[in-house]
Amino acid sequence: MTFTASHNPPEYNGVKLFTRAGTAAEKEFTDAIEAVAASRAATFDDFYVPQPSLAKTAPLTEGYLASLDRDIDWEAIASSGLVIAVDLLFGTAREVLDRVLIAHGVDTHVVHNTKDPYFGGYAPECTPQNLGALREKVRLSGARIGLATDGDADRFGVMDDKCRSISPNLVIALLTEYLLRRRGTAGGIGRTVATTRLVDRIAGAAGREVVETPVGFHHFGSLFLSGRISVGTEESAGLGVASHLPERDGIYAALLMAELVAVERKPLDELVRGLFARHGTLVSRRVQLPLSERTRAAMGKVGKQVFKEFCGQKVTRVDRRDGILLELADGSWVLARPARTEPKLRVYAEATSSRQLRALVREMRVAVREAEEGATHVRD
Repeated sequence: MTFTASHNPPEYNGVKLFTRAGTAAEKEFTDAIEAVAASRAATFDDFYVPQPSLAKTAPLTEGYLASLDRDIDWEAIASSGLVIAVDLLFGTAREVLDRVLIAHGVDTHVVHNTKDPYFGGYAPECTPQNLGALREKVRLSGARIGLATDGDADRFGVMDDKCRSISPNLVIALLTEYLLRRRGTAGGIGRTVATTRLVDRIAGAAGREVVETPVGFHHFGSLFLSGRISVGTEESAGLGVASHLPERDGIYAALLMAELVAVERKPLDELVRGLFARHGTLVSRRVQLPLSERTRAAMGKVGKQVFKEFCGQKVTRVDRRDGILLELADGSWVLARPARTEPKLRVYAEATSSRQLRALVREMRVAVREAEEGATHVRD
């Protein structure tokens, strides 16, 4: 059990539950706990009597550090002479990510590694806007890669040697190919519905199964435990590898990215160009909009509409498990769904060009707005 707001503001602080096997508890389990909590809310008394006998401590950090020693190719990183800049965003990766790098003799330059319950005054999310200090550290130190983790260290951020943030989807694609091609990781690949289809192309080239799930890393738990997948990928900077942990781990993903750069001995922008040369170019985007009750009702209308064409392309697949997903004949797609953790409507899209990407997002926003206004929006 962990208490965290993740990368959200403090008013979203809550509880994450994990199973004995290390996977996130699935929705059926957490729903039952929420039902019990709700049934007792009326009689709850917040009077608290400390009971020291119930409190225990355990040296969890040392065991985790040992797993990083085991699961990362430190010899490759050390022999490459890699210089790394790290932004811990005042989060729980402090004295873990920086400590393990320094312990292995890596030239490491760190920012935001102090304890600050206010996270510097902003939500500890690895967005380009929040990584200004990392950008400056990369520039001043001459680092070949910049690494970051969010507040509870289950998500990653990556910056190249030219101080440019690399999108989570591109990092996920690079790491997926690296795990399959270089490390020989066996098993299928899990991908949420909002994650780049580069994963599908990479897995297809390697003859691996792709299992698509709704958004939420907890959907991968049973797939990890059954052995059906060995890697889980989530567009919001989530990566889990079964041989390490059957759950997303931002520290491990960041270190694995450092290993990839060390092994490939190429700049990140060159690695991305090579990825596109092998599997085709795909660019992705996520837009967040305010979610009012009117917008929520509009999404219900959009979800029931018939879409035969969208943005001038034939619709080849419609999926309504998690919002509404439209896949198009040219391989592009767009997804609109209400967030489950905050009052936001999220629109995700992926296309072969930035122009088409903008058109997809714009067209979905139009569909939602027209539904809000009560218009019928049928594509035929």
